[in-house]
Amino acid sequence: MTTRPVLERFSVVDADDLDEFRASVSRALTPHRLVPLDHAGRVEHASVAVAPLGSLSLVYGEHRGAELGATLTEQVDYYDVNLSWGGRNLITCGDDEVVVDPHTAGIISPRMQATMRLSSDYRQLHVRFERYALERHLEQMLGRTVVAPIRFRMAMDLRGPAAASWARAVQLLVDDLEDPLGLAAAVDEANPFASFLMTGLLLAQPHNYTERLAERRDGAHRPTPVKRVVDLIEAHPEEELSVERLAAEAGVSARSLQRHFREHVGVTPRHYLQQVRLARVHADLRAAVPGGGLTVADVALRWGFTHVPRFSGAYLERYGESPSTTLRGLPG
Repeated sequence: MTTRPVLERFSVVDADDLDEFRASVSRALTPHRLVPLDHAGRVEHASVAVAPLGSLSLVYGEHRGAELGATLTEQVDYYDVNLSWGGRNLITCGDDEVVVDPHTAGIISPRMQATMRLSSDYRQLHVRFERYALERHLEQMLGRTVVAPIRFRMAMDLRGPAAASWARAVQLLVDDLEDPLGLAAAVDEANPFASFLMTGLLLAQPHNYTERLAERRDGAHRPTPVKRVVDLIEAHPEEELSVERLAAEAGVSARSLQRHFREHVGVTPRHYLQQVRLARVHADLRAAVPGGGLTVADVALRWGFTHVPRFSGAYLERYGESPSTTLRGLPG
């Protein structure tokens, strides 16, 4: 890794104030408590740099002089790949933990709440992917709606060939950002690095959709009844699609369709239909013009939800925020 100042053009903090360090990282990532673990120690220097690149952001932080303990006070609502540019960080999420060092990255997925133990003189780079963007990118790779949040394996071995290539691409991006005229200057959703790094992460690191990606890449196909039903749901999720109608369209019994779906899709037809509808509502709410007169109920009914309170609960469970928050374009 490089030893020169990292993301120097994007510096937001360069001081010896621990509170200022914590506040700037909280704004770029997630609110947290941060305390020296050696009560006699003090942070001699801390710096933070934030490079926003549309659906992708890089957040670099370093501190010297004390080991630090960090506790997230809120669940993350994005995907956060933690890379060590020097030193170690023990991340704990429930029963899972990973030691982030130059050979291992740690990945925090949405709805996770973590604690961290940062070594003294720790230098960290966070590669932040917005949840909506990464899940939409996966949908494009799969050609199907993502019916549950992506859950990555927490520990990413950077010595594996694919992961090592991905880490080199991150280093290339960091280097490119030093030049205002580099490729990374395109800071909108079409940023070439964002798409490449999202694809690379989804292929390099195991997650709950890895098998689906492998099946698509290897040309494996679902049984015809399942394909017919998936195609119908994707094309017309707003219609009244009972299990009986879906089974009739597939030419099999309802029980057989349920069994095929669980085996090849991982959820029931009814759950798949609900998740496709939620995805369509989510896309419409995000695309709506704030103050344009569109209501959550309008969009929910458009996509087949007739019980708005029940829909709101399912939406909150799926996206971690209320539909009205999405419509207003506010952070969750």
